Amino acid sequence: MGPSFTVGVDGSPESTAAARWAAGTAQRWESALRLVAVRTGPEGAAPGREPGARAEAAPEPGRQAEASDVLPTVADQLRAEHPAVPISTSALEGAAAGVLTQLSGEAELLVLGSRGLGAVHGFLVGSVALPVVAHTRCPLVLVRDSSRADERTARGTAEPAERVSAHPAPGVVAGFDVREPAAEPLEFAFAAARRWGAPLTVLHGWEPPPVYGARPLPLAATALEDVLGERAALLKQAVEPWAERYPDVAVDARAVLEQPAVLLTRAAAEARLLVVGRRTRAARPGTHIGPVTHGVMHHASAPVAVVPHP
Repeated sequence: MGPSFTVGVDGSPESTAAARWAAGTAQRWESALRLVAVRTGPEGAAPGREPGARAEAAPEPGRQAEASDVLPTVADQLRAEHPAVPISTSALEGAAAGVLTQLSGEAELLVLGSRGLGAVHGFLVGSVALPVVAHTRCPLVLVRDSSRADERTARGTAEPAERVSAHPAPGVVAGFDVREPAAEPLEFAFAAARRWGAPLTVLHGWEPPPVYGARPLPLAATALEDVLGERAALLKQAVEPWAERYPDVAVDARAVLEQPAVLLTRAAAEARLLVVGRRTRAARPGTHIGPVTHGVMHHASAPVAVVPHP
């Protein structure tokens, strides 16, 4: 077995969904699983604002006190469902965001749940998950409670399939910015696709401003095609070395004239995983994660992997 996945468990349906996703993925990826419950002090303890404050999404009274109590139950359920996965549990104390961020330095993957707010509002990435995303040292996956997606489908409010520009088979979708290329998200996406035996779609979205260039003139259609062609060439150049390194991964790389977060959210509607990057910023407090990553975290229905990179 390789390094372990670490999952934050707080007794909520979202954290249970995250633990189940992590257990199934750990079995396929041949990793161990660590379930962690954090008992937070008064008002989240917020030790010097490191990097967290209150409990996730104002949990119900008693949820934190009960979190460590549910650990054995969740662990027993996952052991029954995935007997091949080594599963350990830890009940810790401190500010939840700070504890989880620290644990990310020891984990292969950190997994958290996020709460659904409906088709219009998207998903709630709360005051624990958001700072952890901004400061985690390893890739972090936000997992939705699947019952929320089922509710959206039942109401007929999910994106129609014909609008989704994803690979027909449930695969991995990755966003890539050719202006600030980063290897880490691409490497993670290719490795995940290979472990699942799934296809990979790499997308670069671009939406021009109403006016473009040194002189504020509308951008002609031919100029749009030229810019998009240049970005498609840069995307192909960035993906080629990884496609050669992972020859068994079927990859489709495309530059698309669309707002990036909207493009990725639609493309990943039926995906196993959506992968985006988050640039690390030394000595900068706060939750700086970038607008595209922020957008897909709150609106993509697939699990979202946020991969830190320099």
